[in-house]
Amino acid sequence: MNKKIITIIIVLAAVCSGASAQQKQGKVPYMTKSNIDKYVVVDTASVRIWYALNALDIEDEQSYLDLQRLEIGKTRNKYYSYYVWESDSLITVYQRHNRSGNYPSQFAPRGRGGKGYWSEMQFHTWFIEDGKVRTYTREPDPAYNCYYDEPYPGQQWTLTQDTATILGYHCQKATCHYHGRGFEAWFTTEIPLRFGPWKFGGLPGLIVKVYDTDKLYSFECVRVEKARAPMLSNPYKKHRPISRSKVLKFERKVNEDSHRTLGWVRVEGPQPLPVHYEPIELE
Repeated sequence: MNKKIITIIIVLAAVCSGASAQQKQGKVPYMTKSNIDKYVVVDTASVRIWYALNALDIEDEQSYLDLQRLEIGKTRNKYYSYYVWESDSLITVYQRHNRSGNYPSQFAPRGRGGKGYWSEMQFHTWFIEDGKVRTYTREPDPAYNCYYDEPYPGQQWTLTQDTATILGYHCQKATCHYHGRGFEAWFTTEIPLRFGPWKFGGLPGLIVKVYDTDKLYSFECVRVEKARAPMLSNPYKKHRPISRSKVLKFERKVNEDSHRTLGWVRVEGPQPLPVHYEPIELE
């Protein structure tokens, strides 16, 4: 085998390895709706910050696994998937005029590798208030549609001297170990907000980019905008408290082997084999 062929194989292997780490975790078939007509106003958002989840090309929205949004209000913050919100909105409008209970499959959330698959990073909603972050779950098994609380911020950051320019902002690097993974974050004091994507926060400026050291999960800011818009929320009337450990245990099982975990049986052909799953939270 000549050197040119060997080089091509090595490059392709590296590309494939990087791409596989960016795919949606698990393959849980899932298509449900949340009726936004029942949502209530819980605050007013003055700033909205958009983050790309696992973007292959930050300039190409079609390469995002998800587009997520942080809304900053007077008394609380909300973090959620904009693509799921968009999907729920389309289905709600459609079903105002169609009472069959069915809806087109193209209303599934957008995002690379979506196809109606469920992901906890996409279907959960997080509210930050009074020094805690509350996770409202939205699971393929309704028995796990609950909520749990954690301290916010939950990270102990170490500041470094590294700097970079991201989205036109001068940023500084910080590191932490959180829920079993190492993370690196870039924040800017040019936006004096001590928040970030998902459950991240507590740095002396907005977190514009954060990723785990294994490069499995990455969040990168793509837009910051001033707003004066209602912050809406599902009333979550049927959600009950649950332990975080119980949720994580279920989510690992359902991502690795959804058919057996959820009791689904194929009429034809063998049951799908379990798949490898790397959650963002290892502990």
